[in-house]
Amino acid sequence: MESEVIVTNEPNPQDALAEIAAARASLGQELNYPLAYDLAYGGMLALMVGGAGLQSPWSTITLGISLTALVLMVQWWRKRVGWWVNGFSPPRARWVAFGLMGIVMALMGLSFWPRFGDGPLWVALVAGVLAGVAGIVGGRIWMAVYRQELKDTAR
Repeated sequence: MESEVIVTNEPNPQDALAEIAAARASLGQELNYPLAYDLAYGGMLALMVGGAGLQSPWSTITLGISLTALVLMVQWWRKRVGWWVNGFSPPRARWVAFGLMGIVMALMGLSFWPRFGDGPLWVALVAGVLAGVAGIVGGRIWMAVYRQELKDTAR
């Protein structure tokens, strides 16, 4: 009687899970995350928020430029890294994104004052600068929280 031997390439489930956990833990640390990305993101937010206070057609032009910049930033990231995570998907990091969104929306409202009220134009420009700084700082905080989240969920 012949015995049948079955050979598979499937790893042990525990080994596979350990490999996944190790890859997850190292992903955030190995990710070369340039400050230039946050500077570009901050610049895009500054233009979007500051430009909202300008009269037409400038408010529309600045919105179009800032949204185009955002699309180009996402495409650049995908080409460079090979994947994209939106700011709201990681459970812990999403709260940083929500906080940043609240700050930017408040500054956007402030930026509308010169356009629709009697406020001075400099208010919109200051709101834009503050939104840019918030974007830079918020981006750095978001990435730190995301990296820690990857590390913690890998355990």
